[in-house]
Amino acid sequence: MNAKTLIATALVLSFAGAGAAFAQEGTQDFPVPQWKSSVTRSEVVATLKATPAAQVQAGEASAAPKAASTLTRAQVQAETREALRLGVIGSDEGTVRVATPAQAEQIRAAGLRALDGNVARAE
Repeated sequence: MNAKTLIATALVLSFAGAGAAFAQEGTQDFPVPQWKSSVTRSEVVATLKATPAAQVQAGEASAAPKAASTLTRAQVQAETREALRLGVIGSDEGTVRVATPAQAEQIRAAGLRALDGNVARAE
């Protein structure tokens, strides 16, 4: 019984010591910065109203890049269908497939045929 009491006392003291270690305050005394602005709130609002909306980018460091495609939607769809038919692209992300020059030409020709078909329909 004496050993049990000794072990229990040792456990209680170790937990009390651990609790005291975590009881310290986690903040430190850093100096609070004092910011002084050279413009008033109304001047900032006036500047924002004077700036064109195209130049204001809320929350972004730079403008998103614009897609620069010269292909029509029909061409892209036709080329995608042809690439799927040839097995150059697919749903298997584990392998990288590279089109041969002949397959690339077939894909490009499918896009051109789609463009010719749309021009014929428009006339």
